[in-house]
Amino acid sequence: MSKLRTASAYLGYGVGDFGLNIYWNALSLVLMFWYAEVVGLAPQLAGLIYFAGMSWDAVSDVVVANLSSRTRSRFGTYRPHILFGGLALGAAFILLFWVPPFSGAALVAILIAAHILFRTVYTIVAVPYSALASRLTYSSVERTTYSGVRMFFAYSGLLIVSGLWFPLVRAFGDGGNVSGGGFMAAAAVGAVTATLALALCFAGTREKPPLGRETETRWSDFLPAVRANRALALLLLVIFLQSGGVASLMIPLTFFIKVNADRFAAQEVVMTAYALATLVSIPVWTAFIRRFGKKTGWVTACVMSVLAGLDLAVSGARVIEGIPLQVVIYGAAFGAFGVLVWALVPDTVEYGQWQTGTRNEGAVFGSVLLVQKLSAGLMGLFVGTMLSLIGYDVTQEVQAQSTVDGLRMHVFLGPSVLLALSVLVVLRLPLNRRLHAEIVGRIGEG
Repeated sequence: MSKLRTASAYLGYGVGDFGLNIYWNALSLVLMFWYAEVVGLAPQLAGLIYFAGMSWDAVSDVVVANLSSRTRSRFGTYRPHILFGGLALGAAFILLFWVPPFSGAALVAILIAAHILFRTVYTIVAVPYSALASRLTYSSVERTTYSGVRMFFAYSGLLIVSGLWFPLVRAFGDGGNVSGGGFMAAAAVGAVTATLALALCFAGTREKPPLGRETETRWSDFLPAVRANRALALLLLVIFLQSGGVASLMIPLTFFIKVNADRFAAQEVVMTAYALATLVSIPVWTAFIRRFGKKTGWVTACVMSVLAGLDLAVSGARVIEGIPLQVVIYGAAFGAFGVLVWALVPDTVEYGQWQTGTRNEGAVFGSVLLVQKLSAGLMGLFVGTMLSLIGYDVTQEVQAQSTVDGLRMHVFLGPSVLLALSVLVVLRLPLNRRLHAEIVGRIGEG
């Protein structure tokens, strides 16, 4: 493959995650804030709705992973879902930020239904997109590059949401950050942009035939396939801890900025600084991981995160031009995980095929996405409960000092504890670059 075609393949795949991360980061950064500050729900109830939607998403991942892996078309196995599902996903995203003219139980029921609808369509697109990585190349090193390019686009999506969401809300609303109409208009702009990105991904990618004997995944094969794949089982635990650690910062970040409004810059400024730090770190992490390996990259990123959180807990926020330095360091460290997770996951497909003789992409990607969503959903429920316990009051513009301190301690403890635990597990992963190359060779020969 020529360098031009290789670059085109990298870009074609990566741009898809730009679109998906407009959606993902809007939900991570602003959905809980929207439920509490715009709709007016109690934080604990907002967290419950977030958990319900994410839990449904996690369950539907397994279903979609199995169904999409059986698709046979002239466009391939996974690419058709990206194109055709992308159109419905944009419409569902706009509906998600509609404020229903109801109250009480009817309001909550409609919000849950809209959330579940969006999560269902998101799964139909996101699961095949992730599984597509296993059909682009069978080189562990090339997968690191694909993952790095993908994450560069993913965090570009984060940058767009961080920098433009609230300015769009103010421009299309009443000039404030809590306009219902402004939120829906921002969602419409995001939906159009994301839909175009997913269409470009469809056009710019091509699938390779699977290694070895192609098999149909049956429902009964799902759990046995996960249990038989030791590399996957350990990686699922790592991802559960890592996803929870990242979500424990992302979900309450807008609240953390708001309660420190007297010291911090505007929400979009702080979130843009976080996103820029993450984006800039991606090529650095990609080169670092290619040179020193995935486990070394994981440990290094976790150490950075824990040190940033510890400094925040002990010394308070170190503010430079309204931007808390520790949040920027979190962003730079978290960039590694996107590269690492999606470089590691496809390798477990071949590991499981080597162990069992069956290639089960549905089990691998379905279980990974299930664990990611379940972890983030539990963290959303936890954050909502935590906000209520520390006394966060949506009717008050200025929160009590105990509430401010409680949020600061959560921003330290959540990521630090979970990521430190992930290090203990990642060091036990049986896969490395050399072993994976040997496995691919043996499967190819068979």
